[in-house]
Amino acid sequence: MSAVRLEVHDREPFADGHRFAEGGAYEVLTATAHYSVDPEAPVLRSITDLDLAPHDSDGVVRFSGDIEILRPVDGGRRRLFFDWGNRGNKRAVQYFCDAPHTNRPRALADAGNGDLLPGDGRLLLDLPVATHGTEPVRGLTTAEFIVEELTASLPLSRWTSTRSSPVSAAGERTARLTRQRYPHSSPEDVPATAWRFARLQGGGHDLRSQAVAVVPSRSDLYVDGGLRPGWIYELTYEAAAPMAGPAPTAGRTLAPRLATT
Repeated sequence: MSAVRLEVHDREPFADGHRFAEGGAYEVLTATAHYSVDPEAPVLRSITDLDLAPHDSDGVVRFSGDIEILRPVDGGRRRLFFDWGNRGNKRAVQYFCDAPHTNRPRALADAGNGDLLPGDGRLLLDLPVATHGTEPVRGLTTAEFIVEELTASLPLSRWTSTRSSPVSAAGERTARLTRQRYPHSSPEDVPATAWRFARLQGGGHDLRSQAVAVVPSRSDLYVDGGLRPGWIYELTYEAAAPMAGPAPTAGRTLAPRLATT
């Protein structure tokens, strides 16, 4: 995989130009990296559905992703500290330098006790949708949910900030939800009449959101009476329009490609 072009959107001083003892001053670059990959490259065979992503006239798959660079303006120490996003968030400086977590680190305090700082908030990857011809791929997916408190509805990815693989129209009719008390327990079916693909909406503190409604949604799971704390719920359904990339494993949600149609 190679970056085709780095598109810099913004450049600003970090920590008001403070000069760190070892690395000097830094600046923050906010950018988009544009990539291209050869879908037939052996080293990329483990990428789910890459062969089904749209190709351009050169036979390569193109995509892009958000990047933030904390760059030394005085040359630095000729070292690169690279960190993958954790569900779009960067945590390295928080963990390595005792820095407070923030989605927009710009102040001196955000550097913690070190020189390096991660980028701004959630960094997104713009991936193509896997297709068969012109139709999005469909395939079986299994998602596992364990909650710590009674919860009426959850995204299929389990995380609000993480994209879910939406259920297909056919999958809404054939999906199966089970639950079990312990990993070694036999799973029991949750009756189809006791759950649906929907989300609980409302319940806020202002007048607009005080009312509560159950809204149909192909990306959310709603259970009558709520998902019970500590129980292991497993949802098997036919998903549609997956992104061509590594199978998501956010939280305890699993998404193996069992079959595609």
